[in-house]
Amino acid sequence: MSFTGTLSELALCDLVEITTLGAKTGVLDVVHPNGAPAGRLAFRDGALVSASCGALSGARGFYALLALDEGTFVFDPERDLDESADGALPTRSLLMEAMRRVDEIDHLRHALPAAGHVARRAGEPRDDVEATVLGCLAPGPLPVSEVVARVVADGRADEHDVLQALARLRERGAVDLLA
Repeated sequence: MSFTGTLSELALCDLVEITTLGAKTGVLDVVHPNGAPAGRLAFRDGALVSASCGALSGARGFYALLALDEGTFVFDPERDLDESADGALPTRSLLMEAMRRVDEIDHLRHALPAAGHVARRAGEPRDDVEATVLGCLAPGPLPVSEVVARVVADGRADEHDVLQALARLRERGAVDLLA
């Protein structure tokens, strides 16, 4: 029997714990409020065996999915596990890291508001995420939300990593945050 609900009523981290402690097998699909698929978690005997959120998979997909606080979910114990489900992911440590990242995302969102625009200045990237962020800004300033969406869409990083890269670039003077 399937189990459905909303993320506002039952947080995804709680649902993962229930599934893990209950040693459940099945697929958990998460849907954005607009009806678009957000991602999927697969469990075998309570062990998380695959995670995806958009173009992100594995730990990054798990973190991105757990950052969602709106939408709906369906857990289907009758559904076959994905072909990619090949081993247990360290659920406890992933949950702890996901909660840390959610807190940090809240802090970063405050420092880098989604509606704020980011413009490139002088400076070189120090890693792949920074390079991708700066590449998005080549034609001109973009809203923070657009930079995050573009980098996340290509599967190279999740929101946390993009916001961290923007914060580092801003600190070094490589980008400006415009009002």
